[in-house]
Amino acid sequence: MAYLTLYRKYRPTNWNDVIGQRFIVRTLINQVERDQVAHAYLFTGTRGTGKTTSAKIFARAINCLHPVNGSPCGECEVCRALRGEDNLDIIELDAASNNGVEEIRDLTAKVQYPPTAGRYKVYIIDEVHMLSISAFNALLKTLEEPPKHAVFILATTEVHKLPQTILSRCMRFDFRLVPKEELSAHLKRILTAEGVPYDDAACDLVAQQGEGSVRDMLSLADMCLAFSPDKLSESAIYEVLGASDFDTLSSIIGSVLSGDVTSLLTLTETVYNRGKGFQTLNKELSSFIRELIAVKNIPGYKGGFSDAEYAVVKKLADEFDNYRIARVMHILSTGEGELRYSTRPRITFEALLVKAASIYTSEESDAMLSRIEELERKLRSGNFTVRKTETVQKPDPEEIQKRLSDFAKTDTRNPETEISVFSDNPVPVGDERAETLMGQMITELRSQHRMLLYSALNSQNSYFVQGDEFVINAADATAYDMLTEESNLKVLEDAAFRLGGLKLKIIGGASGGKTRHTAEDRVKLYELMGDKLRDKK
Repeated sequence: MAYLTLYRKYRPTNWNDVIGQRFIVRTLINQVERDQVAHAYLFTGTRGTGKTTSAKIFARAINCLHPVNGSPCGECEVCRALRGEDNLDIIELDAASNNGVEEIRDLTAKVQYPPTAGRYKVYIIDEVHMLSISAFNALLKTLEEPPKHAVFILATTEVHKLPQTILSRCMRFDFRLVPKEELSAHLKRILTAEGVPYDDAACDLVAQQGEGSVRDMLSLADMCLAFSPDKLSESAIYEVLGASDFDTLSSIIGSVLSGDVTSLLTLTETVYNRGKGFQTLNKELSSFIRELIAVKNIPGYKGGFSDAEYAVVKKLADEFDNYRIARVMHILSTGEGELRYSTRPRITFEALLVKAASIYTSEESDAMLSRIEELERKLRSGNFTVRKTETVQKPDPEEIQKRLSDFAKTDTRNPETEISVFSDNPVPVGDERAETLMGQMITELRSQHRMLLYSALNSQNSYFVQGDEFVINAADATAYDMLTEESNLKVLEDAAFRLGGLKLKIIGGASGGKTRHTAEDRVKLYELMGDKLRDKK
């Protein structure tokens, strides 16, 4: 006899074998027992959750002469007649390959013929969302008012593609993903029936990789047993599926949450050398971080972790706040699409992890609170070092007043003595802290593509730190107006405080912005900025 895969060999034949769909099973059993069969059903849900299997069980149950607890007895003459694939009362149609209007017209023409063995003639249309619009229209009238002996069961994984006219004519059942615990228990029953030894941890791991699909889980188990036929062991699962062990996942997540980029890149290098796929690793990390946030916020929740693993996860959960953990989860989950289409998945993946580890890249107030909590945690634990910096010499206040006085006395009425934004001989103020902050602000504006504001700030050469203020002495009225425009000023103030911890003060410019410029200045300004008046918001 030809070999049968596990998911085909152990396909349920009665309701007792269907797992993870209690509500749907109970409803269909009640309809069989009360003989209240509707004319059209819609089974929708993720692949491998039991849609087609349930349709076949229901089709046989409503025709069975002596159903047992809503399931076909399998012994009566009707059950024996319907057991073969060539019976004429249960017709399966694959809409993926028979999606034209002619196939549906042929079906509606034959629906008038009565059943040959049972009470009902059942039409199971799989992947019904693949039908064309014309085919749907041809099916509408028959679906709404079929003969008394006809029952339609439509199955689909993409219910959103069905017309509302079809949805409104069906009794809809949404098949859910099967919980990992039920999948694992189901796999253990099958392995016991097959006489194959197994590790509990191995079954749990295969169930987790099945992601709620019974068929996917059993297909993975088949592959693992082909590699290690004597026993389903945890090591065999890691070898075949390329899955990561707990220590690897917890170490990577710990490095991300603590911002340890060095350890993070070292770990990803190790994973890469094992031949691990980054899409798979990203999914595993997303699942791990989800369990981590559940452990943190749900009292008594342990997930599928052992006692030793739970201790590690609980320590991570207690150490970091919800914002930091949720931000990592969001970056990893949204990065799945980028990884799927990336030609350089390793670079894309490492960029996602570094971004997740660098919480200071977020400008949200919650991120600021998270950074403050992190500093407090380090102070409490004593794991905090302050780097010694060189003392910055502040400029002489008398020198500053003298320069401002000289600037105010400039004769702005004479075009030949006007100060230009493009002055070739600026007088810089020596202040290392100011130089560093100005460089950081200019770099950030350029990375944000605020090119007009970037150009205006980059042209300034007189700036200094005075007390808790970063003072910029605007070169002329044009620059002053650009820098102090309301939206621009807010951007600069935020940058100065975030990057340097300083308030921003802009002085200078000509009085009231009335400085006149030479024709040469206007030409240079137009060549630099074009005809744009302000940055894009």
